[in-house]
Amino acid sequence: MKKILIIDDDPSLQDLLRMIFERAGYAVSIESNGNKILNNEYTCPDIFLLDRYLSGVDGLDICRHLKSDIHCNHIPVVMISASPDIATTAFQYGANEFVEKPFEIAELLRTVAKHFPKTVEK
Repeated sequence: MKKILIIDDDPSLQDLLRMIFERAGYAVSIESNGNKILNNEYTCPDIFLLDRYLSGVDGLDICRHLKSDIHCNHIPVVMISASPDIATTAFQYGANEFVEKPFEIAELLRTVAKHFPKTVEK
């Protein structure tokens, strides 16, 4: 089971994202702000889903921190935001993907899933 760490401070969006990804077969962890991330108090997941605007901490700074950490800089970061104009900036800070809010659930799932190659059963 792939592990996704969602970093978002909106409780209703947290609930929605948890439901979406658990139904899709992911193990979901949620952080409400970036403090634990910036203090390296988390377990590396298989992918990060990171909101751009968090209370007290900028998601771009969290993304840069994740991508500078030797232990998890290889882990994909999908940044989500209602501000489409920050897509280029998100990539400059190291995000692997950018999804604009409001998003289509299928699009979000496809964006995350493309970072996990399908295995062929023999």
